[in-house]
Amino acid sequence: MVDTYLDLAEVTEKQTKKLSILYEVALTVGKSLNLKSILDNVLEKVVGFMEVDAGIIYIINEETLEMIPVSFSNLSDDIVKEVSENLVKVGECLCGTIAQFEKEIIIREGASHDPRFVEGVLKQKGVEFYAGLPLKAKGKITGVLCVFNFTHFEPDDDLIDTLRAATVPIGLAIENARLFEDLKKDAEPQLKYENFSTIIGNSPGMKEVIKLAQKLANITSSILIYGESGTGKELIAKGIHYSGAKKNKPFVAVNCAAIPESLLESELFGYVKGAFTGASANKKGLFEMANGGTIFLDEVETMSQSLQVKLLRVLQDMTFFKVGSSTPVTVDVRVLAATNQDLKESVDAKQFREDLYYRLNVIKVSIPPLRERMEDIPLLVRYFVGKFNKKMGRNITKASDSFLAALMSHTWPGNVRELENCIERAVAIADTALLREEDFNPDFTANPNNLRNDLTLASMEKQHILKVLSFAEDNKTRASKLLGLDVTTLWRKLKKYSETSPT
Repeated sequence: MVDTYLDLAEVTEKQTKKLSILYEVALTVGKSLNLKSILDNVLEKVVGFMEVDAGIIYIINEETLEMIPVSFSNLSDDIVKEVSENLVKVGECLCGTIAQFEKEIIIREGASHDPRFVEGVLKQKGVEFYAGLPLKAKGKITGVLCVFNFTHFEPDDDLIDTLRAATVPIGLAIENARLFEDLKKDAEPQLKYENFSTIIGNSPGMKEVIKLAQKLANITSSILIYGESGTGKELIAKGIHYSGAKKNKPFVAVNCAAIPESLLESELFGYVKGAFTGASANKKGLFEMANGGTIFLDEVETMSQSLQVKLLRVLQDMTFFKVGSSTPVTVDVRVLAATNQDLKESVDAKQFREDLYYRLNVIKVSIPPLRERMEDIPLLVRYFVGKFNKKMGRNITKASDSFLAALMSHTWPGNVRELENCIERAVAIADTALLREEDFNPDFTANPNNLRNDLTLASMEKQHILKVLSFAEDNKTRASKLLGLDVTTLWRKLKKYSETSPT
């Protein structure tokens, strides 16, 4: 009987302690409107009641999907510096994996030996225990809480449960702060283009594009951006402009194909009063409006030969004549041009001037099509779901594996723009908070340019299985579930593919 009373007293004490800790955390969250101050105080309490060595709280930047370390506890300056300067994205490292799959990761020994553990200085020091938990609000993940110990540590289940419960008020605090930040960004829209924050992608191809574009932010030379329709050429152009020293100067974008040839010259260079019927006053052209900044000429290949000559003159000495004027106008403008065509072929076909081609193509940035960076699709889906949730007032929290698998099997001839349209439709029609395969209904009109020579059923099955396997990060068990196959069957098919592949 005495033992029973003692056990009951111990349970009561643990419950009281847990409620006291959670009350303190909730109280701390409500004390301030400053997110860093809140998270610093909360993390101190978490590290204290867990009795671990250190901790970090990350928040997810919904624009860039970067994991931003906002709060640190008991970490050396060199570790803080490394983690702050070498940002990872959703899907990368331990914290990024937690964010991507929205599941906690608890490693009770040898944590720094986990291949997902990438922080160099922290890894060298040797982390033994690691607990990373997603921070959620309104059904979606807003950040990640990580605590760790450098020596052996054995927390009991009650302590881990308390840690889980503490994530609820922390997630709400981050979500409220994000709403405030969104209001600030809406007031200054150019901020979202700085540092290429609107470019979503962890694939090697996109990382190379962004790395090159970052180097060009303050380069005054002409830049040619190549990419298929819908790959994001204007986003790259805006990123180059708004990441440079002239980000507060004008950025003027013009789609050369959207303006009739008869009007394009006057739109680009302006005109003087009386230059033609209806010219009742002087008008500045787009080049003059972009003075001091950047002009972006999209679909430049559609320009007529006569206008190409005039553009060449501007690129040579930054001087032009308004329509109807004999007085030269000189400007200081960086020219970014974009095309979805192979301009060298157009030059060979005498459709585009060779001298203009070399003037525009001083530096070339080539954006890969979506079908060549399929691993970016889950990140893009997350970004677009968040965007359309906000636009439509929906609360879609996640995409199902079957939905993502369906996306991965499509060839995306319209690239990221087509994917965005598909996600917008899916968010609009979804009956639940989970996007399902039936919510995906793209236009599967056959595009001869995207079809392979081998259209046999066996070949198409192989392509689909390999894509799903790539999506599942080579996890055969997960891939087999997505495909509706037995793991043994999947292994047998993969073995057959390897045997029949050309050497």
